[in-house]
Amino acid sequence: MRGHGGNTGRALAVAADHATGSGLDVDSVSLADFAGDVSALVKRVRAADVIVVGSGVYWSSWGSPLQRFLEVMTPYEATDVFVGKSVGVVLTMDSVGGADVAARLLFALSLFGCVSPPFAAVVLSRIAEMSAAHIDGDDVWQPADLRVLVDNLALQASTKPAWKCWPVLAADVVDGPWPLPGPLDLGLPDFLLTARKAP
Repeated sequence: MRGHGGNTGRALAVAADHATGSGLDVDSVSLADFAGDVSALVKRVRAADVIVVGSGVYWSSWGSPLQRFLEVMTPYEATDVFVGKSVGVVLTMDSVGGADVAARLLFALSLFGCVSPPFAAVVLSRIAEMSAAHIDGDDVWQPADLRVLVDNLALQASTKPAWKCWPVLAADVVDGPWPLPGPLDLGLPDFLLTARKAP
């Protein structure tokens, strides 16, 4: 939600620096600041071999820019935009809740068609950073773990299995300026057409 200047932006910059230092090309998109068309963002995601998704943890969930991204990208689930892409998650939080959010986010991205390697999530917290000088660093996520995430994503992306997809109800593609404020109609079926009256 705070773009490149927030905690998550700084964590992703550490991951990007390690990726670049390892000879990988990096294309960073801040959803909070993105001003292009939906089709331009789709093109960038389609071109990626690896996707690293980052967000702060807010009220036991990810931020609203990421939620809107998932909603707008729904028409591309089970397509070449996502299927088989190696995916990892970087979250920042104050003190608690990040592991649950990471699990839900990795599951959502799996339903889009992405695959996650071992150690595909890093959750950094203010509490862990504050206590780093007083505790053993093992078993507490820390910025150095971002290198493991990047290395595992790159390793997994180097294999290209012929993944199979189950059928999905295709949503309508939307285009136009990001972030498409207001209602988002993807053409999916309405099933509550009228309110039932109490007997």
